[in-house]
Amino acid sequence: MRGRRGYGSVLALGVFLSGLVLATLLLSALAPAMRVSSEASGSAKNVHEQKREGLRVFVWTYFFPHGGGRWQRPYLYLVVEGGYPVLVKDVIFLEAENRSSIDPVTGRIVRSYRLDRAVEPPCLMVRLDRVDRGWRTLEAFNRSVSHVAVVAEGKVYYGTVRMPNVTLAYPCAPDRDRNAFDLHIVASPAEALDQVSWTTLRGSCMIVERSRGNQVKLQCSAYSVVRLSASDSRNYVFEEWNVEGNRAMEETLTLVLDDDYTVNAIFRRA
Repeated sequence: MRGRRGYGSVLALGVFLSGLVLATLLLSALAPAMRVSSEASGSAKNVHEQKREGLRVFVWTYFFPHGGGRWQRPYLYLVVEGGYPVLVKDVIFLEAENRSSIDPVTGRIVRSYRLDRAVEPPCLMVRLDRVDRGWRTLEAFNRSVSHVAVVAEGKVYYGTVRMPNVTLAYPCAPDRDRNAFDLHIVASPAEALDQVSWTTLRGSCMIVERSRGNQVKLQCSAYSVVRLSASDSRNYVFEEWNVEGNRAMEETLTLVLDDDYTVNAIFRRA
């Protein structure tokens, strides 16, 4: 499904969604945002600069063009336009009656999430299983939600499930409570461990443990991008990766470290 951002105003919220309860919730979310003095954006900006403020809203999970898949956790991406921080009060997740609409007109609120923070350029990403534990995959999210309404500084920005450009996604600051994650690399059989290599594409990783001959433990800065490669030898031929129960057959696998992961590289005798 593709979506586009939309813009609304306080007046537009009156027709945002039908139903008294829905309208009341959205209006109560907007009211505090209108009273905020926009300290994060700076008091010296003129009207022209204020018009340049904006957000692009996406919901997506990491996509790996060289191995892997869309199995990692889905994220809400808030991409800042105009170069100024945008104060976001609330994020409202909606199931619209017409899923294909750009701006939902009628529907129901599935979840609301109080973010209440300034989103600094270039962007911020929020793990969606923090909002709802059932949203551990993009498919699970998409089954219950069609649109996202982001209430920010008296405006409403809309988004749907679609992929942001990779250049937008990778520089995002994560909404996180950890600054490092562990990556365990295990080879089966143990003799094939030397046929596994890794390269850090973004962030930093260091070896912190090498034990029992068949595995190595890396500690990486949060949201590092690591490319794993497996090669064949005279004795062993690569078969597949297994990452937390998810299989990938390509010899190259790219991971984004948004959590601790154990990666099994499985080989067979040549």
